[in-house]
Amino acid sequence: MKRPRHVAWLILLLTMPLFSGCVYWRLNQFRNQLSAFPDFFRIEERDYPTLVAVRPILRPDDLGWLSGLAASSTETRDGRVVETYHFVKQYGQTGDDEQGRFDLIVPLFFNEQDRLAEIQSPARFAPILTEENFAEVFGPMGGGIIERSRHATGWTWEEHRVNIPVRAEIEEFFGIPFAARAHEEGTAYTYVFRLRGNHAVWNPSGWDLHLYFIFEPEEERVIYTHTYLGRLAIEVNLRETQNLVDISRL
Repeated sequence: MKRPRHVAWLILLLTMPLFSGCVYWRLNQFRNQLSAFPDFFRIEERDYPTLVAVRPILRPDDLGWLSGLAASSTETRDGRVVETYHFVKQYGQTGDDEQGRFDLIVPLFFNEQDRLAEIQSPARFAPILTEENFAEVFGPMGGGIIERSRHATGWTWEEHRVNIPVRAEIEEFFGIPFAARAHEEGTAYTYVFRLRGNHAVWNPSGWDLHLYFIFEPEEERVIYTHTYLGRLAIEVNLRETQNLVDISRL
């Protein structure tokens, strides 16, 4: 019995994201690699902590497509592409300027095959950028859900298997918050950044990078975070018995 022609077209449309030349396919492969972190990545302690891909998969601007943000600058060094994202910290009060000390400058280094081989982080994040933390947080991702309709993935992991930062550590990473306020569960901090040289048209928060933290009152540990990286939304719930991550492209 022949299938109706429209069914064949439906199958084609549904499987297009799986084709090897598609950004969806590469991002899904990157997700699978993160879930088996020790097999595909290592972190090298250089002048800056650097995430190194053993088998690189992403191409230039794949992360730009995911977030809707163009790199601040793109250059070629020794025949290799380098994309740099320079997030300039913004302040809610006049006089809070920290002379650029808490800007976020993140270079992405591609290999000769134009695959993302290294991601460099600011030095102050070294205490949390460890192979143990990455393996613990991303390990359960492979068994999580994928919602293609909203370009989302989500997963859970065991509580207290990673070192959850406290408010003082967040201040060491990001400095003075753009806004701080009392919250029914403790204290809430907001940090916002503008991407230098970016020409993004839309993002849901109005900022190129928007970070929101809730700290519980006793030990002041983070219990909830919500981040907008352009149009990419990342929610992490660390409240007792919940401990979940949800990532979606809006």
